[in-house]
Amino acid sequence: MARDRKLSSSNLDVSTNQSYDNRVTNPLYHIVWGVRFFFLGMRTLIRHADLLSLSLAPILLTLVLLMALIIGGAWIVGRFVADTLGENLRVYAQILMVALALVIGYFLYLPAARVLLAPFAEALSRRTHAINTGEAIRQNNFGWARAMWEGMKLVTFQLVVALAALALGLAFPPVGAPIGIAVAIFLGGLDFFDIPLSTRGMRLRRKLGVIWRNKSLAVGFGAAVYLMLLIPVINMLSLPVGVVGATLLIDALEAGGNLIENSRK
Repeated sequence: MARDRKLSSSNLDVSTNQSYDNRVTNPLYHIVWGVRFFFLGMRTLIRHADLLSLSLAPILLTLVLLMALIIGGAWIVGRFVADTLGENLRVYAQILMVALALVIGYFLYLPAARVLLAPFAEALSRRTHAINTGEAIRQNNFGWARAMWEGMKLVTFQLVVALAALALGLAFPPVGAPIGIAVAIFLGGLDFFDIPLSTRGMRLRRKLGVIWRNKSLAVGFGAAVYLMLLIPVINMLSLPVGVVGATLLIDALEAGGNLIENSRK
């Protein structure tokens, strides 16, 4: 354990538990630290092979599935065009299909990667916590039914918030875009905070309480997530980076006494 603590402090040039001070009252300080936690997640992920191995499997699987979609779609369209319109148009139709499939693949990558990363996310968070603190998170007491119920509550909450934002945007078009961005930042942060908080056995109400008490921090982290997910190629690593960064952030809150570990209280 002592060796792991030494490893943590030497690999993270900025010790998140000691440098971040949640007692500071300036909201800008916490917003900036929210952004920093995301990029600390990137640095930590790159520096630890075991974290990378947990992350690369779902990323590579997602890319394989999308490549299969592109190649398979181009082949099917090419055969269809050759049989109906003639061989001369086959190549043009395949090029058009590849271009269309690339656009579709860009929008499908994130949801597909989220699904495929899900089985690895908790293990990634637990390993990050062990590297950062030298201690293992005790196993939560979620059974499969409780875990599914908590997941359904989270999805329902996100859907309600998204639909409310959409309705407000349709009713008042000038505020639609700002509200949409604000909701995307909030839900993006919630998605990643959910993982390390779930490993501690917290229910949705407690998770939202943690986010509310640290809203400036959550805004900074969510904004970093939102912007990085918009950038092609970089967004491939943004999902596991978000898990690692959110874990470092929650570790810092826990070390500062601003996290209720026992969610049953």
